[in-house]
Amino acid sequence: MDLTVEDSTMSEHPKAGNKWEVQSSGYTDSSWFSNLRGPLRFNKLNQNISVDVAIVGGGIAGITTAYLLSKSGESVAVLEDGYIGSGETGRTTAHITHALDDRYYNIEKKHGSKGAKIAAESHTAAIDFIDRFAREEEIDCAFERLDGFLFLDTSDKISSLEKELKALKNAGISNAKMVNESPLESADISPCICFPSQAQFQPMQYLIGMVNAMSSKGVQILTETHAQEINMVNNEGIIRTDNGYKVTAQNIVLATNAPIVDKVSKIYDNQVAYRTYVIAAKIQKNGIPLALYWDTGNQISKDHVKPYHYVRIQKTEDKDSDLLIVGGEDHKTGIANEKTDYEAKFKRLELWMRKIFSVQGPIMYAWSGQVMEPMDGMAFIGPNPGEDKNVYIATGDSGNGMTHGTIAGIILCDLIQGKENRWANLYNPNRKMK
Repeated sequence: MDLTVEDSTMSEHPKAGNKWEVQSSGYTDSSWFSNLRGPLRFNKLNQNISVDVAIVGGGIAGITTAYLLSKSGESVAVLEDGYIGSGETGRTTAHITHALDDRYYNIEKKHGSKGAKIAAESHTAAIDFIDRFAREEEIDCAFERLDGFLFLDTSDKISSLEKELKALKNAGISNAKMVNESPLESADISPCICFPSQAQFQPMQYLIGMVNAMSSKGVQILTETHAQEINMVNNEGIIRTDNGYKVTAQNIVLATNAPIVDKVSKIYDNQVAYRTYVIAAKIQKNGIPLALYWDTGNQISKDHVKPYHYVRIQKTEDKDSDLLIVGGEDHKTGIANEKTDYEAKFKRLELWMRKIFSVQGPIMYAWSGQVMEPMDGMAFIGPNPGEDKNVYIATGDSGNGMTHGTIAGIILCDLIQGKENRWANLYNPNRKMK
C-alpha cells in the first residue's frame, strides 16, 4: 500500500494550476505540492468491499480518523474522489495553534467557561498529538514549535487584546502574554498577544507520513473513487460509488469539509462557507523572524467572523530564500461582484504583505480555499443529525483545520468504539445553537 506519485511539472505561473491538481479542490496551486512529483494516488475501487468503518474524505480529518481506528484494530477503508490531500488540507496554510480566530471571549459567551476551557484543552492536545506522532513515527514533515503573535488590525482597539487575554487566562491558556514589542523590525505591530509553543509543518508530508504509518494495518485507501450515494439499511452503511461498486460498513465517517449528506441534518443552516485567499512570496532566508502572525480582523465587516490576515514562513531547500505565506481577504462563498474578484483579492493581499513585512521578492504561488464557519464558532464533530445511526461528520473547521482535523480523529475514534470523550459535547453536531 505504499504511496505512489506520478511525474508532474509545476506550472510557471502561480495561478495556472497542475493538470492533476485542478481535478480536485481548485484552479490554483498551493506551495505544498511544489516538492511532489504528482498526485498522492492509490488504487481506485474496483470491487465490492466490506469494512468496519468507511471514511469519505482523504484530508487530515479522514486520514487521522483512519489511522487511530486502524491502530485500535478496526478494519477501515478511505474513499477520496480526488487524491490524498487534494481537497482543503492541501490548500491550508498549516498553522497548528490554539489561538482561535473566533476569540475566546466569544467562545466563553456562547459556550460558557467550561466550553472555552474544553476548546483550549482540545486544540492544545491536538498540537501535542501532531508533535508526538511526527517524532514517534520519525515523519519528515518540517514540524517545529514556534511562537504566535496576535496583533491589532487598524480598525481595532487595544481593548480587544485585553479582553482576549483575560478570556485566555480563564480558559487555561496561562502562558499567553501581552508583549509591548513585536518580533518584527519592518513594522510596529505592538502591543500584541504572544502565544508560546504553537507549531507549523508541511501538511502534505504529514499526510504521507500518517498514510505510511498505517500501511501495515490493512487500511484500504481508494483514490479517484467518488461516493455517489450513502444510506443506512438495518444499521448497516452502504456507500455506492459512481462506477457502480459498493462499500458496506458498520460505521460511516463523512470527512469532506462540507457534509455530502444534509437532507435531514441541515448542518448547512448552522454554518456559512467562506472563500479565503493565499499568496506566497520569496523572502531572504532568516530575513523575517520565524513565527505565526495574525491580526484581529476588519472590525468594520458585518460578517460574524471578521476577515483577518494570517501569516507564516515556509522553509525551502534553497540556501538563500524561503517563502512568506500570507492569507486573508475572506468573503462569503457565492457572492460575485467586483469586490470579490480573484485578482483584486490577491492584489490586496500583496499590498498588505509588502506594507507590513517590507517584502520585495516576487509572488511565487497564489491559491484559494474554502472555510466552513459555524455560527457559534465550534466545529461539528460527531453523529450526523438525523435518523440514520452510525453516520458521523467532521465539518466547520473555522480556519483551524489542522487542529480541528486532529480533534475529529480523536473524538470519532472514541465514539465509534463506544468510549466516552470529554470533548464530544462541545463539538456535538446535534447541539442547540446559541
